[in-house]
Amino acid sequence: GSRPPIKLPRSTMIGDLKLTALKGRLSAKGVKTEFAGEGVLLCRSSKADDDELMMDSIVAVRKKADGRVELEGSVTEVYYTVRQTIRELHALVAA
Repeated sequence: GSRPPIKLPRSTMIGDLKLTALKGRLSAKGVKTEFAGEGVLLCRSSKADDDELMMDSIVAVRKKADGRVELEGSVTEVYYTVRQTIRELHALVAA
């Protein structure tokens, strides 16, 4: 037989992400950032030319009204840099 599904404990990130703080940290790490509307920060590699905007290298960070943060984009070096920087701006409580 099969086993019943088990819910795994989840870690919790504590803190309120400020997109302006994230923008500053990412700029210091060499990631180009720009705001695209309220609650959305677009991030891309500084290696990409301004004329050649590579859509697959863009990562969007969205801050929802309930405080959740969503990261959307292709899994590239920029994605991992953005994700790690978001983690650095929060306290992590392991489950």
